[in-house]
Amino acid sequence: MKFLVTGGAGYIGSTVISALQDAGHDAVILDSLGTGRIEFTKGRTFYQGDIADREVLTKIFSDHPDISAVLHCAALIVVPESVSRPYEYYRENVSKSNEMFHILKDLGCKRILFSSSAAIYDKVEGYMVKEDSPLAPGSPYSRTKFIMEMILADTCAAYGMKGIALR
Repeated sequence: MKFLVTGGAGYIGSTVISALQDAGHDAVILDSLGTGRIEFTKGRTFYQGDIADREVLTKIFSDHPDISAVLHCAALIVVPESVSRPYEYYRENVSKSNEMFHILKDLGCKRILFSSSAAIYDKVEGYMVKEDSPLAPGSPYSRTKFIMEMILADTCAAYGMKGIALR
């Protein structure tokens, strides 16, 4: 199978791509290189661009009509920075992701895996969380991840798509 990995030049995205390739899958990277590292794209199919750019997404899906799903790893992730720069976090992590989901729907992409965060869980004794542990995102960063989980669920329900958030 072939996957589009947003944020594929970042730590998590590049690790996901390595795992996909080890399992015999193909990956296409979309990354703005705002925080990603160009060396993580070497020898891989790479498009530099913004996740909310309809033109670049259309080009990717035109060049790779066999993409089966999008693994959405692109995000700003520094918790203290999110406190001092919340606008940038909500713009990059929420607004642009929401726009990308809408564009993916228009392009016929029906499957999205969203890289969420365990940071959305409430603090629990021993710091051991389970899927059903209480949620209480405590920073702008974690709130963006929580909001995106809800947006993904609503998008999938409204447009017949399938999505999952991994924490």
